[in-house]
Amino acid sequence: MLIYVAGPLFNSHERWMVERITAALENAGYQTFVPHRDAGVLTEFKEENRTHIFRTDMEALMQCDACVALLTGADHDSGTCAEIGYLNAKGIPVFGITDDIRWLNNFIWGMCNEGKYLKKTIEEVLPLLDERLKV
Repeated sequence: MLIYVAGPLFNSHERWMVERITAALENAGYQTFVPHRDAGVLTEFKEENRTHIFRTDMEALMQCDACVALLTGADHDSGTCAEIGYLNAKGIPVFGITDDIRWLNNFIWGMCNEGKYLKKTIEEVLPLLDERLKV
């Protein structure tokens, strides 16, 4: 099972959280795709760099069985929201993680199975993921 790990990557704390989520998923036996690890980080805005990262991310989105998304912050990361929307349209389950006390966008809440797949920690998401992806 391939899990797409989505989330903002703009500072060391966000990357640390995404990497912590990834480690927990991999320790539970899941294969993961992490955009900044597996496609690269866009540091030079050359067309070939943008194209490579976009196409690599899209390929992973098309192949994944589920998504675990970090949804913290005053406003949700636009890239993460685009990934969630794409997966929701394809019927791929999205599991959100946030312990942010600020209001969660209602549309994002809805795409996390109307809040049923929205938890505060990766430890709370793992049993839901296991149950949903049992084959």
